[in-house]
Amino acid sequence: MKNDYSFILEILERRRDLFLFGVILCIAGMGLFALNPASSLQARIDQGDPDYYFTKQLLWSVPGILGLFVCAYIRLDFLRRYALLFLALTTLSLLLVFVPGLGQKVSSRTESFHRWLAIGPVRFQPSEFAKISLLIYAAHILGKVNLNSGEVDFRRLILPFSLMGGVLLLILIGPQYGTTICTLTVLAIMIYLSGFPMLRLVLVGVSSIPLLLLGIFLVNYRMERFWVWLDPYSHRHEGGYQLVTAFRAFHEGNISGTDIGTGFAHRYLTFGHTDFILALFAEDFGVIGVALLFLLYVLFIWRSVRLLVRVNQPFYFMLGAGCLVMLIVQSLLNVAVVTGLVPTTGVSLPFFSYGGSSLVASFCMAGLLLNACGQSEAE
Repeated sequence: MKNDYSFILEILERRRDLFLFGVILCIAGMGLFALNPASSLQARIDQGDPDYYFTKQLLWSVPGILGLFVCAYIRLDFLRRYALLFLALTTLSLLLVFVPGLGQKVSSRTESFHRWLAIGPVRFQPSEFAKISLLIYAAHILGKVNLNSGEVDFRRLILPFSLMGGVLLLILIGPQYGTTICTLTVLAIMIYLSGFPMLRLVLVGVSSIPLLLLGIFLVNYRMERFWVWLDPYSHRHEGGYQLVTAFRAFHEGNISGTDIGTGFAHRYLTFGHTDFILALFAEDFGVIGVALLFLLYVLFIWRSVRLLVRVNQPFYFMLGAGCLVMLIVQSLLNVAVVTGLVPTTGVSLPFFSYGGSSLVASFCMAGLLLNACGQSEAE
């Protein structure tokens, strides 16, 4: 009888940091709390039900929290053993979005976006989970080498890096330029943490700038976003409408926020519950609410770093650092977009922006981070 429960007992004996776990749940809970007033008006217009988007997000929270616990307690060596398989499966899912009947696309005025995969009643974005498989595979590869060592045979890294580049290319042609840039940035930081000299990495980054600019100037809708970003008020009735109204939402939120008792506070910023939810959160809860949110993110980063620096096993450290950096970079990029510091990219705010795929992926990355941080005591 003891053997029947040995697996469960083994899981329960794997301690995870309760403080970090609590901070993650607080951020996620605040995200759900903020989504209700942020989406109510748009939901009433689109679906006739002010709670429609909130209810869907709440339902997605169930597999999200399940993913959090699974990723927090799964054996990381198991993930490492099958890292290539996970990468292959997500690559397949990225290809399937172009298959009629499975892939679903949304068309704008000038472009078609192949981002969603529909399997039965479930519709999700494979790119969100491709990011996770890339982190696992990159941690697996980088955890085996010290790139600062003169003994590294870089020829052996050509194939692994080519595989990761292929996945990034599929995300890019989705097209998901912002997600690609975000993931590239995280992989670059992981490469630096593995020992690659900073100066060389900077030189590689600088040499890549012309390619990044070509990715903007050769695609119509990205060029439109770029010109709108330069002067959003000149395009306030077209492409600049969301950014200008986001500024207005920040202004009207003031110190303590506006009255959301009616549930329909947002008259200007349309579809703000997705990538621009921070602006609506600021309108509802003001500077005080935003400061509290940022404090939670700071606690999240501080606790994670404090635990990660004690992890000795390279793969565990690289995976935890990759997940932490991914959540940080996504958050910073989203904040930069909403405040007008960079052009619109379509990158969501983890745990806040409406979207089931993003929510589940954020929970899974947080779970892997918890798991990796827990190895500081296990080693």
